[in-house]
Amino acid sequence: MLDLISPELPEDQPRAPRLTPIEKAQQALGWLQQFVKDAGEFAGAHVLSMVRAHYPLVDLSWLEMGYPKEVGPQEANDLRVGLLNLSSTVIGDINLCGTSTPLNQPGSDRSARELSGASIAGDGRTS
Repeated sequence: MLDLISPELPEDQPRAPRLTPIEKAQQALGWLQQFVKDAGEFAGAHVLSMVRAHYPLVDLSWLEMGYPKEVGPQEANDLRVGLLNLSSTVIGDINLCGTSTPLNQPGSDRSARELSGASIAGDGRTS
């Protein structure tokens, strides 16, 4: 199982000394945390790149400031919950583990229309 998190390199590749199973287990949490961080950053970049592709004039620099001060924690959570379905659809098109088919590719069961802002209601339901 630990080799799936940090696989060994082929014999002809230079590498650090082999880790024992105990050493791998001790480092596994860090490896998993790094994978989750990398996956989250990639997913965020994927979503922002879709916004930029559909709306090239939108100033994304406002996002660096977080939610506006008028939006409290409960309203921010409500916004997140309302967009879970859209989020799942968008994230489902990211090939993090080599298992999904990109949009508009043979074998994809989703269309670009499903991801367009016009087809998604603000509460996360399709319209």
